[in-house]
Amino acid sequence: MKRWSIVLLVLLIACTNDDELSRRKIDEQEIRHQIEAYHQGLTRAFRGEAVDTDQIIDALFDESVYYVTYWGVSEPLDSTKTRLERAIPLISDYASRLEIVSVEVSGDFAYAFFIVRQSYRLGGERDEYLPTTFIFRRIDQNWKVVHAHRSADRETIVNVLNASNEVVTSDTVEQSGNR
Repeated sequence: MKRWSIVLLVLLIACTNDDELSRRKIDEQEIRHQIEAYHQGLTRAFRGEAVDTDQIIDALFDESVYYVTYWGVSEPLDSTKTRLERAIPLISDYASRLEIVSVEVSGDFAYAFFIVRQSYRLGGERDEYLPTTFIFRRIDQNWKVVHAHRSADRETIVNVLNASNEVVTSDTVEQSGNR
């Protein structure tokens, strides 16, 4: 009898672990799908389609999240939305690729690490390599980003700074010429 009790206990633990593993895999797939949908929605917006970017952002991010930009600034979600709304009309020739490297779920928390490679025109040609980490929390049975951190390689940062200087310089020249 004792032997059968041990066998049953081992089988019960194995089934529980299988259920947990299965649930974790489902959650990981859901998070991957959310990131892909977010990326696809922003891509459509950058390509000039009529897209409600606030709705895309609100579907993925918790309202209290702060986004850490690759230039080292932590900004509330409303600032991110405003910056995005201002940039979209100025961007052309947008192309991007999403590479999801890893998603890991542990209970009601998860992280996702992925890379966005994008190129576009905004005061000149820009190519960006953007490693990104999202921390998710399950809130009311939905996965929401509670922390977002984006990095960039040195070349991306230098290119953005150079492009910013060119835009400022050309704006300054145009403004001084109009006086």
